[in-house]
Amino acid sequence: EMSHARCVPSSRLVFPSPTTHKRQRVAPQAVRAVAMATSAQTPHPRLDPSRVVLFVCDVQDKFAPVIHGFANCVYVAQLMLRASELLGFTAIITEQVPDKLGKTVHALQAIIKDNEDHVYAKTKFSMVNPETSDHLDSLEEVIAKPQALLCGLETHVCVSQTAFDLLERGWELFILVDGVSSQRTGDRSVALRRMENAGCVLTTSEAALFDLVGDARHDKFRDVSKLVREPRPEVPLPVP
Repeated sequence: EMSHARCVPSSRLVFPSPTTHKRQRVAPQAVRAVAMATSAQTPHPRLDPSRVVLFVCDVQDKFAPVIHGFANCVYVAQLMLRASELLGFTAIITEQVPDKLGKTVHALQAIIKDNEDHVYAKTKFSMVNPETSDHLDSLEEVIAKPQALLCGLETHVCVSQTAFDLLERGWELFILVDGVSSQRTGDRSVALRRMENAGCVLTTSEAALFDLVGDARHDKFRDVSKLVREPRPEVPLPVP
């Protein structure tokens, strides 16, 4: 009997009209304004020759047979040390337990012989240690916000710990990816990612040098150009 039938709510789905949620077109000017505002909130450090200090971490004899792409680390270290003399910025060099792991490689010895007071033996993995503390303190007294150009090894140990310690001291960090390595490429890759996530800028030796020069009219432009055209190791380090 129809009189005994119950009313059942309709299960028909009601879809919104196509005009209900009409997509609004965003003007290109608005997109650019948002991008500029975001960029202003997260500024990207730029190299400043008046604030740069080069850190060469533990490029020593005993590491040569075991470090992946060791020749690249030597090449970049010597390139940047020679550039520091041309452009007039300070270099700090460390050696990890040199009585066991050997001195800085012979290829760099001739360059650092005039800066032996900037070469520090250490046991702590980081280049920020009791041996370098006075030097770092003196730099921080005369440079408002110092910048570190960092190369050497190993990426996931001494290099990364140096980067994190300098970040804690308020330095801006630039990692020369063509001049840092480890025994295993996986360790290197993860360490580079960690440092970038922590706020370090990943760059290359050539990019850094031309950032520092900045202009073809710079009186050292030709000298720097000659440096970067010199032969490099045939097999480059992997791009991170």
